[in-house]
Amino acid sequence: MSGISRRSVLRGGLLAATAVFTTRLAGASAASAAPADGFAVAYNELDITPAVPGWPSLWMGGYGWDPRGASPSAPPPAHPLRAHCIAIHEGGSVNVLLRVDVVSIPRDVHQELRRRVCDELGLVGSSDFMIVASHTHSGPFIGDTHPDPKVLMNLDDADVDAVNGSTFVFMDLLTELVERTVGETPIPATLHFAEGSAEVGFNRVGLDHVMTDVPVIAVRDTDDGGLLAVLFGCGTHPVSCGREPSFHSDFVGVASEIIEQEFGAMALFFQGTAGDQDPLDLPTDELGQRLASAVIDTVNNGDFTDVQGPIATELTEVELPFAVDTTDAGVRAELRRKYVARLDGHLGQAEVRHANLIIGQIDRGELAASIPMPLQCWKMGGVTILGLSHEVVSDYHLMINALAQDIGTGNLWIMAYANETQCYVASDRILWAGLGLHNGYEAGWNDDPWIAGYGSSMLSYGWPSPLNASAPGSDPASPDSAEAIVLAACEGLLR
Repeated sequence: MSGISRRSVLRGGLLAATAVFTTRLAGASAASAAPADGFAVAYNELDITPAVPGWPSLWMGGYGWDPRGASPSAPPPAHPLRAHCIAIHEGGSVNVLLRVDVVSIPRDVHQELRRRVCDELGLVGSSDFMIVASHTHSGPFIGDTHPDPKVLMNLDDADVDAVNGSTFVFMDLLTELVERTVGETPIPATLHFAEGSAEVGFNRVGLDHVMTDVPVIAVRDTDDGGLLAVLFGCGTHPVSCGREPSFHSDFVGVASEIIEQEFGAMALFFQGTAGDQDPLDLPTDELGQRLASAVIDTVNNGDFTDVQGPIATELTEVELPFAVDTTDAGVRAELRRKYVARLDGHLGQAEVRHANLIIGQIDRGELAASIPMPLQCWKMGGVTILGLSHEVVSDYHLMINALAQDIGTGNLWIMAYANETQCYVASDRILWAGLGLHNGYEAGWNDDPWIAGYGSSMLSYGWPSPLNASAPGSDPASPDSAEAIVLAACEGLLR
């Protein structure tokens, strides 16, 4: 297993050439201490690009339905996979944001990371620790649950064992990264929020809105106002690299590197509600430059709001119901009949693998009754950060912002793919459409609203049924729908 080495980020964008760099500006005093009031920060980066030896698996996540792996003999990627950690000290406590270039983090991996950081090491309170995946589709396969690598990738037992071996390497490295960052003497800093705009994507299901928001937090040295770090985001799938068999942080990683070169400060990307947003048909480097230019312009010319403490945090969890009641014996019997019929339906092998998975869960009494969804909120003076788990579609960006405006929340940064990613969270209007939008991929069904549709997200993530929707045309959403449950939880966190 590789260790964490360090390199300094120097003024002017020059980076020393060792494996992983710390984020202290040249000349920053290691004796700097957190002030009695205000903020202080520590931050680090780690290259997590899998390589052999060290990582047992080079299998890649992000696409089905056949095995896809990186070549052990390929040269290191021009844009490596990275993890960034920033610890924000304030009022005697510390809040930790960890962002990482992987497609998804399953629930058991998220919970183990949280246990290590919050319980075993006691570095931070649970609601004060948030993990966000970039959702690059050119990263390693992590975990063996949702998605199941046998269903999604047709991997065999030995391959799955290797994936799990790399998952433990991944968790060990991230734990050490957080431990090192929290343990460092922080630099007194000020935080400032602004929002820019960039056209990097389109709505792939044909809805009438496109995500262009580019939220930015500039972290500056209290002493001289120098830029220490830039936190930025957008809401677009990092899939511009396609299915190439090489690791790559995609256009969002390219953007981060360009920003770092421009400012000599670490740039941390956080993904938004990108579930139905794909990048424009442009080269990866061009997309990265377009996003980076928007961030650079915002840092230089944006209308910033000063961010003030205290930081109030909350972590909650809701259960997203399926379209059918899987706790009902009659429903389970009908689901089993439908999946057995699928075995003889001459569909793709992934549908057969998934059907066998669900039938086995029914027979063993292990069928899920719902999908857990953690939601997290950090409230500060000047900005509120809302972290939503899973692949949330952009309708929620619109609906949650409307809620926030009614409540009077002020500046709001909505992050998705936060903490764990185990399904798509489709809105009512996408769930109603099914086959009508993107062949039902985001909705999770197409030919039969009871079961996971062929080639759909619910099949790829290994669930038995799409999420529950309101009756078609309902407004507002019915209380038992996934949409209403998510919005009610968000409203509760924002109030």
